[in-house]
Amino acid sequence: MPSDTTTICPWKGRASYYSIVVDGEVNRDAAWYYPSPSTAASRIAGRIAFWHGVKIEDGGRRPGRRVFDRFRSTRPEPSGAVGGHGGAAHGESVDAVVVDLDDQTFFTAVEGRPAIVDFWAPWCGPCTTFHPDFERAAATHADRGVQFARVNVDASGGVATGLQIMSIPTVIVFDRFAHEIDRQIGVPSRRRLGQMIRHAEVMAVAGERGAA
Repeated sequence: MPSDTTTICPWKGRASYYSIVVDGEVNRDAAWYYPSPSTAASRIAGRIAFWHGVKIEDGGRRPGRRVFDRFRSTRPEPSGAVGGHGGAAHGESVDAVVVDLDDQTFFTAVEGRPAIVDFWAPWCGPCTTFHPDFERAAATHADRGVQFARVNVDASGGVATGLQIMSIPTVIVFDRFAHEIDRQIGVPSRRRLGQMIRHAEVMAVAGERGAA
């Protein structure tokens, strides 16, 4: 049923919400959509996103994977950590939690939980130098409720324009509604990256509590 709740994203526009009723219980604002998304976010027109524990099933078959899961693969975890946390044992395979997004996948993939996104280009030396640190951070914090992603601005001009990416690398923290919360222009120090990750993790914990 329609909800009176609305939120505004500076680059997607105004979001509207639905509450879901199951067995007489109301899951408030469990779905949201953009009735008139901005030109930069036109690909999300007509799409509905869900959270608050909602699982989508097709004809009784197993629940579909989250949009983000479609881009997962496996790779050995690099050694080292951001923030002093330990990772998997040497040689152990883990999910590659840094995923590559583009104009078609970005807007739906970053919603639902906090995200940290690295905007880069292949010709940018500082960008590629930063990749190992970003990947180590992602592997170390993979189970903390935060999404880690990467966007090639040369191949995804719509996203870059919509977010006004003027210099690379740029690292942005988004909340679970895909609102920008923090931005670092240039390669962040390990201390600064750790600060951004902690910020995202705090939002992830707050979101889990709010959905409980």
